[in-house]
Amino acid sequence: MDHFGGGSWTMIPNIQTHSNPSTPSNQDQLFLQQQQFQQQQFNQPQQLYQQQQQQQQQQQQQQQQRYQQQMQQQQMQQQHQQIQQQQQHMQQQQQQHHQSLASHFHLLQLVENLADAIENRNRDQHSDALVTELKNQFEKCQQLLTSISGSISSRSMTVEGQKRKKAECEQLLNQRRDLISKYKGSVEELINSEL
Repeated sequence: MDHFGGGSWTMIPNIQTHSNPSTPSNQDQLFLQQQQFQQQQFNQPQQLYQQQQQQQQQQQQQQQQRYQQQMQQQQMQQQHQQIQQQQQHMQQQQQQHHQSLASHFHLLQLVENLADAIENRNRDQHSDALVTELKNQFEKCQQLLTSISGSISSRSMTVEGQKRKKAECEQLLNQRRDLISKYKGSVEELINSEL
């Protein structure tokens, strides 16, 4: 060291007020932050509005689906009621037909008259007429039995048809339930992905 030279000289670095022109100043940063804050404030209502619109659309779609399901159920119920009414009408007609056929049969009196003619051993036009009448009555009985057997088979066919339609309706209902649950799941996924 030099005791007489007045000390040592060291270099003091030169501090620039703007060390890097690409680095923003505090004032620039404050301005940028204000702009970002304003942009966020501007975007938040738009995002809320979009979310509300999406929720309203989803609610409308759900309401439409519920309405369509209710309409389909009502249509199915109406069809079921119409089928039941038609079957009841057919049954009533068949019963009336059977009753009208049954009311024509007076077999007991006819058989008694024929028995009297046989006991008396009188074969005349009267006994021949009784035999013819009895034959006609038996033919009517045969028609009645044929009609009854036909109605029994048609009833069993309608029961089978009802069972088949019921199974088809249940299958459609289950398919609709599956579709609704899938739709609900996809809507929930969309909502969760947006949050």
